[in-house]
Amino acid sequence: MKIGNVGLYSGAFGPQNQRGLDALVAWSKWVNAHGGIAGHPVEVISRDDQGDPTKSIAAVHQLVEQDKVLALVGNFAGATDGSWRSYVEQHNIPVIGGITTTAQYGKSPMFFAATSNSLGYLTGEVYSVKLAGSPKFGTIVCAEQAACAEANGLISTISDHLGVASAGVQTASASAPNYTSQCLSLRSAGVKAIITNVPAQVTQRLIKDCSTQHFQPTYVFSGGVFQQNLIQPATEGAWLTSGAPLWFGDKPYLADFTAALKQYTKNDPDGFASRGWQAGLFFAAAAKNVSATPTSAEILDGLYALSGQSLGEWSPPLKFTKGQPNEVGACNWYAKVVGGKLTTPKGDKPVCVEN
Repeated sequence: MKIGNVGLYSGAFGPQNQRGLDALVAWSKWVNAHGGIAGHPVEVISRDDQGDPTKSIAAVHQLVEQDKVLALVGNFAGATDGSWRSYVEQHNIPVIGGITTTAQYGKSPMFFAATSNSLGYLTGEVYSVKLAGSPKFGTIVCAEQAACAEANGLISTISDHLGVASAGVQTASASAPNYTSQCLSLRSAGVKAIITNVPAQVTQRLIKDCSTQHFQPTYVFSGGVFQQNLIQPATEGAWLTSGAPLWFGDKPYLADFTAALKQYTKNDPDGFASRGWQAGLFFAAAAKNVSATPTSAEILDGLYALSGQSLGEWSPPLKFTKGQPNEVGACNWYAKVVGGKLTTPKGDKPVCVEN
């Protein structure tokens, strides 16, 4: 069974996305070493679209028309997936997992998520602010990708709904010399917590610049881009909102994941790897009853059959209706920095919050 994958695997955002793709490939190798899916080996065919919509469309055309993939799985195409949405809808090609915090996952019946879309994920981040007990927060988003900008119109509505005051959204470019202006602006606005939807290296510099200004809010990290070096004295008490299963610890549900990463990659487990592995599990669940000659239609039937089920710790309850956008809801995983390490005060399974 051939599955396609497209994403931004070069440039500044390439390394983090590559870890997700590496985990998906490791999943396929692990599955094949254990008999495949319904007796079928799995092949992952990936394309780097370089964040260019034109290249992304061409890549998807090639994957579907030449490579004959059954589905697009675990895509890290947050800046480009909208460019080929109509194409996969016309050809009934399911898009499964990956970066699901783009508009397509709440609007298209061909985009299937086992975790929150953009509205659900942002709701989870604001819920983290509430868990932290902070009465007012600000949000920092990346300046480089369209998916980041989608937060602007949603944060205010979500904060009103959850009863937490928002100081608005500010952008931060990875190439900026410093983030002193953002720190000063948020401090003057009376912010007590900051949601950081930016790459880990930007978050690390933001923390340093804010500390220099004697401003130490409670941070809410994005699980997808979290790195271990973000745990430091200035971030004690920080919360982490993850749109994919928590990847740390020695829990039984992580055994195959960590073993496969160790065997087939040079990467440590993280939020991007967790998304890639989850996408593979999601596809496997949908494909478990395929025929001797699998088709995309069979994968779609398998996805609809998952409605009302979950992937254990790897997903919230799934709800799919044929012809309608999926309805995962605001279901996310939460962790907190306590004593210099990540802990799980909300448990290992996703927590669903009304959005």
